[in-house]
Amino acid sequence: MKKITWISLLSLLLGMTFVSCSSEAIENNVDVTTDANIEKIDSIDINLTKCDCLEPKEKYVHLCETRFKKEFTAQEKFECTGDSSYIDTIQKAVGEEEREAYEEDLSLEIKEIEEEKEDPISEECKLFLEEYAEAIKDFKSLSDRMDANPEDIGLKISYKSQSEDMESWSSKPQMFKCSQNEAFKKQVEILNEKKEKLLNGE
Repeated sequence: MKKITWISLLSLLLGMTFVSCSSEAIENNVDVTTDANIEKIDSIDINLTKCDCLEPKEKYVHLCETRFKKEFTAQEKFECTGDSSYIDTIQKAVGEEEREAYEEDLSLEIKEIEEEKEDPISEECKLFLEEYAEAIKDFKSLSDRMDANPEDIGLKISYKSQSEDMESWSSKPQMFKCSQNEAFKKQVEILNEKKEKLLNGE
């Protein structure tokens, strides 16, 4: 009889403790995160899109981080918000990549650069740039032949003559005239950098 009484008393105490803890959790609005709760949230918010996670509500932060692990691209930000400033960012990035590729391209092909949109280069000056690029190509070709045949007297004479000709390009009247244009000056800088790389074997 005493054994049964003790068991009943112990059960009663455990029951009161459970009720007390449950009441305290409710009163304090304690949100216990469990796998079941996460699954429930995920199922309720099954239509949560990446755009919803651009600036997610606090309760969705973890879910967004779990579901969309990659950072937003400028294109995605534009598609979600319609903010054209993101498109400007994309165009700027593309423009920078194209410019870098052009400056690294040693083919010496003349292409339009960003500066020309504000300050176009005249046809006369474009022709001068193309002629300068061709002169650099010819000099590079002669330089390569010289390296392959260092004892060739004829090549040595031609090399000396073309070296002087290359130096004279900077003082040609067209160079001075066209250099009033900032875009032209930048194109010449690019060509000179390419010339140095070609002649130095970079």
